[in-house]
Amino acid sequence: MRPEDLLIHKSASIVDALKQLDDTAKRCLFVVDDDCKLVGSLTDGDVRRHILSVGSLGGTVADACNPKPRCATNVNLLTPQRVALEYGVTAVPVVNDEGFVVNIVLADGTMLARKASLDSPVPVVMMAGGKGTRLLPLTAIIPKPLIPVSGITIAERIIGRFRDGGCDDFWLVLNYKREMIKSYFDDLSHAYTIHYIDEDEFRGTGGGLKLIEGKIDSTFIVTNCDVLVDMDLCALLRTHREAGNVATAVVCLRNYTIPYGTVEIEEGGGITGFSEKPTISSLIYTGVCVLEPEVLSFIRQDEVLDFPDLLMRCREAGLGVGVFPVGEGAWLDMGQVDELRRMNSALGGEQ
Repeated sequence: MRPEDLLIHKSASIVDALKQLDDTAKRCLFVVDDDCKLVGSLTDGDVRRHILSVGSLGGTVADACNPKPRCATNVNLLTPQRVALEYGVTAVPVVNDEGFVVNIVLADGTMLARKASLDSPVPVVMMAGGKGTRLLPLTAIIPKPLIPVSGITIAERIIGRFRDGGCDDFWLVLNYKREMIKSYFDDLSHAYTIHYIDEDEFRGTGGGLKLIEGKIDSTFIVTNCDVLVDMDLCALLRTHREAGNVATAVVCLRNYTIPYGTVEIEEGGGITGFSEKPTISSLIYTGVCVLEPEVLSFIRQDEVLDFPDLLMRCREAGLGVGVFPVGEGAWLDMGQVDELRRMNSALGGEQ
C-alpha cells in the first residue's frame, strides 16, 4: 500500500470516497488540499452520517469529514500499540510543522512514507511502440502497454508512479496496435494530460525519440513501457542537474549467482583456480532516464537507433552522461513471461 491510497482531495465526491474506503479496507482516509496539507479525516461513519443528514450521496469530502483529525508530529513516538489503543484508529497521519502530511503509520506499525513531489512538473515520454515479442503469445492479442499487472495495465501503473511524484504531462510514442492503446486511454477518466506520437516505422528505443523533437523544450524523463521503478524523482532530478548532465540513467545493482563452479585458466590451458558458484554484481539499466532536449539532435532523421547507442554518442561528444543508482528491490521489469509473473506476484496487493 502507498500513502496516496489513504489520502483523498477535499473536493472529491462522496461516491469517490466510498469507493476508496472500500478499496483500501482501512475504514479511514485523510483529507488534504492541493498542497497535501491535512484538512480532516474521513471514516465510513462520517460518510454514513453525512448521507443521513442530507438525504443523498451529494456533496464533497470536505462536507463530510472531521475537520479536527487525530494526527501526530513525531513518527518515532508512534508504536503500533499507541496507534491502535490510544488513537483508536487503523492509521495515523504524521504532519510537519506546517501541517503537511509526510507519513502515515498503520496500526500494525507499518510506515507509509510520502516522497516529495516535484516543484515543477517534468514531462514523461513512454516508449510504447514495440511489438513485445518476448511476451508472445500475449502480445499477439494485446499490446504490451495494456497487459494487466495485478488487475491494472502496466502503462497505467507506470503513469501512476510518476503521478505520485508530481508529473502530469505524458507523451506516448506508439506504433504496434497503437489504435487499441489510444482507444483505451481515450475511454479513461484521468486527471493528467496525454499526448500520442505516431511512429510509422520501427526506429528503436532511441530513434523513436526523434519524433518528439520540437515538442518538448525542457528537461524530460523517458521510460520503457514495461518497467516500474520505485525512486525519488526529486533526488533524481537534483542529481541530474547538479552533475550538469544531458542524460542521467536510472540503474539498479543486481547480483547474479552462477549455479556452477567456474574454472580459471592460464595460457596453455593450465588451471589456476576454482570459484564455487561465484556471485557477479552489475549495474543494470532500468529503462528510465532523464534527458535534456539537446540529446535529440544526436538522432538522425528516420534513423533506427537503440537508446544505449544514443547515450554513447552524447558521451563521445563530451557531454555529461551519468547514473542514478537505486536498490535491487526498487526495479520491476516485465519484459519476459517469467518476469511478468514475478511482477504480478510483487504487486498482488497493490491497487
